[in-house]
Amino acid sequence: MIRRAFPAVALMAAAVAGVGRATVSAADKKKPAPPAALVWPLPPETPRIRYVTAYHGITDFKKAGGGWKSLLIGPDTDKPSTQLMKPYGIAVARDGRVFVTDTAARRVFVFDAHAKTVSFIGEKGPIKIVKPIGVAIDAADTVFVADATLKRVVGYRPDGTVAIAIGHEGELENPSGLAIDRARGLLYVADAKKHQVLCYSSADGAFVRAIGKRGTENGEFNFPTNLSVDRGGRLYVTDTLNFRVQIFDEAGAFVAAIGTQGDGPGHLNRAKGVGVDSEGHVYIADTSFNNFQIFDADGSILLFVGTTGEGPGEFLLPAGLFVDDEDRIYVADQGNARVQVFQRVRTEQASNPKSGNPQSNPQSGNPQSAINPQSAVRNPQSEDPQRKRRRQ
Repeated sequence: MIRRAFPAVALMAAAVAGVGRATVSAADKKKPAPPAALVWPLPPETPRIRYVTAYHGITDFKKAGGGWKSLLIGPDTDKPSTQLMKPYGIAVARDGRVFVTDTAARRVFVFDAHAKTVSFIGEKGPIKIVKPIGVAIDAADTVFVADATLKRVVGYRPDGTVAIAIGHEGELENPSGLAIDRARGLLYVADAKKHQVLCYSSADGAFVRAIGKRGTENGEFNFPTNLSVDRGGRLYVTDTLNFRVQIFDEAGAFVAAIGTQGDGPGHLNRAKGVGVDSEGHVYIADTSFNNFQIFDADGSILLFVGTTGEGPGEFLLPAGLFVDDEDRIYVADQGNARVQVFQRVRTEQASNPKSGNPQSNPQSGNPQSAINPQSAVRNPQSEDPQRKRRRQ
């Protein structure tokens, strides 16, 4: 009897011991590590750009409505879309609200991450938006929207009422990109069909000057599309079919140009959005390369970010680009119906990824300390595979 009972006792002891080991193992087991931050360039190099988030539409902050009715008969296609369809222009207010024009949805979206809301402007009052392209915000928080169908630029007060309308008959042919010089109270309007950039007072819409004509020389344009103004009042013009970005001083005189046509790093092929950060780095989105490139003030390539795809940090026909006062970079990812947001990493954040807050205001410093010119020019994961194949 003792011999027969022993195996059963031994099995029970082993089972208890196994449970004990399993319990200890589970208690000692570490929680899974959070996913690594998406940065450029890749480790072991020092990160300079970090992916933050993406905006898509009203479902960013609440679940889509519709209920049983939409399940039975489908979505109501007569109602304007509350989701981005083909975003183009971007501007960010000083309170953090993100304004996005959408040429397919034919709306101007207003994303408020703090209030967790999405609203719209330009849909009430005497002038209703038809096909918004560019958007810019002045020091008085007037939101200017360029409408390609109306051939006008309309300014909306913070309460949504119309403050100003620019463009009498024949004055604008195809207003597209907008930019504001807040310090000088100037509004710049790119007119792709006129091959000019027109300058107005943002206070009363008075005409100030016209810059350029059609051509290939310095100060001339071939379909200018997007604009930006840096902190010193210099104007950056994406001269799309001249494959460059031209820079002008606050008086409208030509200063320099960035880019030449090509398919390698530092070249441009179908440049669109342009922006400038607090240290003078120039960001240029290119729809052909499905990325954005970063240049120093002298026009030398420092880094490029993105490749073709639909994941975070990937693009399909990027268009408008905006750099806000805190050096966040917003890119209208048209083909993926979203706006992607990135953060320039400050030197102290790069040395200690756990320190600092991407929402905080970056400090000025040496541009070379913020973005290393030896970085991702060699980084294969930041390159569009189509470009690599073309060079092989």
